Amino acid sequence: MAVSFMGDGAVNEGAFHEAVNMGAIWSLPVVYVVENNLYSASTPIFEMVRLKRLSDRAAGYGIPGVTVDGNDVLEVFETARKAIERARNGEGPTLVECMTYRITGHSRRDPCNYQPEEERKEALQREPFGVLQNIC
Repeated sequence: MAVSFMGDGAVNEGAFHEAVNMGAIWSLPVVYVVENNLYSASTPIFEMVRLKRLSDRAAGYGIPGVTVDGNDVLEVFETARKAIERARNGEGPTLVECMTYRITGHSRRDPCNYQPEEERKEALQREPFGVLQNIC
């Protein structure tokens, strides 16, 4: 089985649709993981798509799509475990959208001036390593 990771901006690319469609029609053992960090490069995702959940695109291919809190390590683990099991059992692909936040620039030269400071501060409070450390 295979796991394919991509950012939220990739869901608007033709290659994304072709790959998910092929995985669906051939019932391939694939888990497609969309890391939705709310910014496609420097453009907010809500300016790029009309969907509230990118995982809803899975319905167009007849495969399951699920959205999880990408900052909740245990929720991501459990969701991935189920999707991998499904793939290994010959039940085809799953699209998993992990909601998170990019607290740094899209590249080293990106100062993130397009992200509101308050939004970034809130995101730092939900940063996965810190949250998991508080649980353990």
